[in-house]
Amino acid sequence: MELDATTIAMVILFSTIALVTDLKNRRIPNWLTVSSAIAGLAWHAWSGGLAGVGTSLGGFATGFGLLLLLWAIGGGGGGDVKLMGAVGAWLGAFPTLLVFVGSAGFAIVCTIVLVTLKRMHPAPVGTDQAESQSDAAEGDSKLSSVFNFTVPYALPVAMAVWSLALLNLMK
Repeated sequence: MELDATTIAMVILFSTIALVTDLKNRRIPNWLTVSSAIAGLAWHAWSGGLAGVGTSLGGFATGFGLLLLLWAIGGGGGGDVKLMGAVGAWLGAFPTLLVFVGSAGFAIVCTIVLVTLKRMHPAPVGTDQAESQSDAAEGDSKLSSVFNFTVPYALPVAMAVWSLALLNLMK
């Protein structure tokens, strides 16, 4: 499926704003995801009529549904679910599936990079006693303390969206 320039520009803009807010606040606000999903639906309705509405709703259902399943088993937050729903409203079902698969790959790469950086630059022992006491109280092992961070999901999603847009522009 070839995406038009407006769709590409809007989904890049939306995913970039989501990334910045997720990195800064560790959450993706509803005003952003809901307004983006509505804008995607409106754009497709205007540019494609009833078929455009079907494309947008199918993409929303794909993105929202995939992340809802992950959220249900504890694999993400509600903002992540709405993020993928809004991405889907802009892209349609198949490109949203590609973004989902791509974001999984980018999440793995980002996690490996963060683990590597953390191992290369460990925090000095005793610099944050409150955190150390909290970790000990929760029974964290030395191995699990390496994984006391998460990759904000908007990062791999944005990377996958940008990659999809680049591939689409290269056609």
